[in-house]
Amino acid sequence: MATRWKSDVQKIGWLFLFTFGLTGVRPLFVSSYYENPLVLYAYTACGLAAIAASLYTMVKVGVIESLNYRPWKEIYNKVPLDVRALALFIFVICTLAKLNINLSAIQFNVVYFLQALVTSTVLVLLTMVQIIFLYDVIREPAEWNIAWRGSVMVRCACAVRDSFLYRSLGLQLFWTLGVFFASGFGLMVALSYSGAWALYVPLFVIFTVPTLIAACRRAGRLNRITENTSMLVAGLMPPDLAAKGSSTLAKLAGNVNRLKRGVELSQAAQAKSERLKTDLITNVSHDLRTPLTSIITYTELLKQPDLDEQDRAAYVDVIDQKSQRLKILIDDLFEASKMASGNVELVKERIDITQLLQQTLAERDEAIVESHLDVRVSKPAEPVYCVVDGQKMWRVFDNLIGNILKYSLPHTRVYISVETNPSTTTLIFKNIAKYELNGDIDELFERFKRGDESRHTEGSGLGLAIAKSIVDLHDGSLQIGIDGDLFKAAISLPNGN
Repeated sequence: MATRWKSDVQKIGWLFLFTFGLTGVRPLFVSSYYENPLVLYAYTACGLAAIAASLYTMVKVGVIESLNYRPWKEIYNKVPLDVRALALFIFVICTLAKLNINLSAIQFNVVYFLQALVTSTVLVLLTMVQIIFLYDVIREPAEWNIAWRGSVMVRCACAVRDSFLYRSLGLQLFWTLGVFFASGFGLMVALSYSGAWALYVPLFVIFTVPTLIAACRRAGRLNRITENTSMLVAGLMPPDLAAKGSSTLAKLAGNVNRLKRGVELSQAAQAKSERLKTDLITNVSHDLRTPLTSIITYTELLKQPDLDEQDRAAYVDVIDQKSQRLKILIDDLFEASKMASGNVELVKERIDITQLLQQTLAERDEAIVESHLDVRVSKPAEPVYCVVDGQKMWRVFDNLIGNILKYSLPHTRVYISVETNPSTTTLIFKNIAKYELNGDIDELFERFKRGDESRHTEGSGLGLAIAKSIVDLHDGSLQIGIDGDLFKAAISLPNGN
């Protein structure tokens, strides 16, 4: 405690010594009147000695470190930069004025001299603190940029600039301010000179009244827009705002109307998503439980001790079929999950897409014959190359052809065509459905969604969802369409030429 008190006394003494030195050397730079030149010379000599002594002991006393007090600095840095600079300028002027201590005028009054010295010391202290704090900001580019952007001048300049982002609004603002200022000034003139009323009243009616009405109307529109957006935030759907004209407020009203429609679409999509999630859980539970129930049932039957070999073989065959069915469902569900997360690696190669299509049809040739469908394929005579993952794209073709075989009306024609243009290749699959196609087309891409709503057909219901994900990963598109009982699927892929 004693050491700290001794250090504080040393610092205060240094400040008094430094201030006394400044008062002594001031006459060297600023002319001062002294009745006795010897007093001036002696006082200046003492001031020079005091300055020299203070500079010699400055590092030892540690004055600069003590003045750079962090809590003060944090408070000081909250003040805008230009306000800090102005305050420093004022303190420098006041300090220089207060340092002018004329010994001839005080007639060696010690009390007056000490009062003047104390006041000067306080001003010197405050000025030095501001100089140190401001220097720390100037020497650090990052702090300087932050301080400069927060200055009053920059904020005013940004406010003016932002007011002219839409020029019409800025011009209206300054016109309104100019008219009101001119009206106030004119009122003062009219009150001073009675003859000015004849000119002031017509100008007030022509300019001030219409400007006031226009300002009130703009404020009213802005209030209506604010009220409308507040209702949107509260979850309500207010009526559309009037958005006629090309003014800034009209554009704002139009944007709010578009945002409202976006919110409505988002809410509808969210409701649809929630419904599809519920359907997904229900369908997954149903499709997984059905084969699992059969496996459990026939396993219990196999435990019977008096079961003959023929029945045992039949039960094992059923268990094998249902387990394979369960495996397909789980594999497809896992594959769909990987596709949705994008966690799939593609091995792309330059492949003749027509040859890959013919290979897929050849592997399904026996099923096509048994389906009694007339498959018509049209393709260019020359090869059509695309850069794709052959295995993944084969799965897309196999899925679409498999759906055609399961869902097509027997004894009808199936059309598969390959069309090319300079940038893309399009494969089109058309068939006549044997089930009535109802509902939203996009929902056919959802997981466990089937064209047969009764769910009597085999399959996981994940085929189209997986196929679309694979095509999307190839920067292509898979689109489906329904025209009565006609089902159409179109795959577009970038060319690999």
